[in-house]
Formats: sequence, C-alpha cells, structure tokens
Amino acid sequence: MKSVSNINIILTNEYFEPGFQKLRDSGLSTFHFPMIKTKSAINEIKINLDLIDCIIFVSKNGVRYFFENENTKKYDLSNKYFVCIGKKTANKLIKMGYKPGYICGKNYSEEMSKELKINKVLESKKSLLIQGTLSNPMFYNSLSKFSSVKKEVFYQTIKTKKESKEIKMLSQKNKPYVVFSSPSAFEAFSCLYNPKDFHIISIGRTTSATIEKNGFRPELTSKMQTYEGISESLLKFLKNYNYEIS
Repeated sequence: MKSVSNINIILTNEYFEPGFQKLRDSGLSTFHFPMIKTKSAINEIKINLDLIDCIIFVSKNGVRYFFENENTKKYDLSNKYFVCIGKKTANKLIKMGYKPGYICGKNYSEEMSKELKINKVLESKKSLLIQGTLSNPMFYNSLSKFSSVKKEVFYQTIKTKKESKEIKMLSQKNKPYVVFSSPSAFEAFSCLYNPKDFHIISIGRTTSATIEKNGFRPELTSKMQTYEGISESLLKFLKNYNYEIS
C-alpha cells in the first residue's frame, strides 16, 4: 500500500465546510485557499414581497443574504412558500426559522426546473428567484417558460485575484489534488495557476462542464453534489490507486 503522506489536497470553496473533515481524518494533508468570496449585493433591493407567494433558493448563500437584507426584514414571511434546491439549502432555511414547502431531490438547476414543472410546484404562484451576480441565467429562463417568476440578485460572488505563494510551492513539491465546488472557483483558480500542474477534482456535472469548456478534464467528478459526497468519492478514488486510507 502507498502512503498518503505526500498527498496534498487544496480546497477552493469560500469556507472550510464540515463535509471535508473526513479528508483530514483520513490522514490527508488539506489546505484551504478560497477562490471566491461573497457579500451583499451592491444594488438597493426594493421588491414588494407582499406581492410574492413563493421564494426559490438555489444555494445556502441565497438563503443567507436574502434574510440579511434590510428590505426582507420589513416583511412578514410566515405565509410564504419556500422552494429549495436540496437538503443543505433547506437546512439553512430551517436554521433561519422557516419551513421549506418543497425540496428538490437533485442539486442541479436544470433538473430542478424539470422537477418543478412536472410536479406543478409553481403553478398559480408568483415566485421570486434569489440569485448571485455570477448565477447562470439559464435556470431563470427555463422557469420563465412555465411560471410567473421574477429574479433578484441578493449577493455578489467575487473571484480571488491574488496569487498564493503557498499554492505555487505545493504544486512544485508534488502534484496536488485541487477540489472545485463551483464553476466560478475554477475560473478564478485558472486565471492564477496552470490547472495542468494539479489533479482536478470536481463536485458535479456543472462544474466539470466549465472545466472541460476551458480545455481541461477532471480526474474525478463526484456523483453526489455535496461536500461529504466529494470527500467520499476522492477517498474511494485514492484507494483504487492503492493508497492506504485510515
């Protein structure tokens, strides 16, 4: 069995998520270098939420910045119908004190749109889609074809623009594994470093599509679009290469 002592894992998401702890517990050296950060949107939001029946969240950040917004705090949201893309987003909503009306089974926006259409979740509802500045417009366009929906940007996603000497040093010692949990994280990373110097790990199809569009290929795409899922997939991947995982 090969030792994992020389394997370095670089995590690029905004925060170190508990779902990645399994990598550290397995003896892998993990380093957290955020490639993106988020903050409240610059634009002043004046939407009248009394005219909205349903609020759609496609990320935990969407939930966070929606409820932190001063405009949101003016309204009683107790009777609103909330739609969430998956369990993690739904759990964030529950922590904010609200119950999801519908939780989509898969963490892909294209699958979410199909599911909402088939199950007529948005039928007869005036809906609001919560987005960030780098959100893919395809989801909103798809929803617009079969529902009465508006969109509003509640947060900015800002790409890291400063190169890290530590990442450069890691790439020169041994080829590290770098984990991307969003297209924007890969885009920011590839502007600063050469992805060929790293083993590329992707959280799911959407992120992998962006990586491939830019001329690179992930060595692994997680089947489960969660931090726990990508950790388990990476550990299994390494075991298949005869590494000793604790």
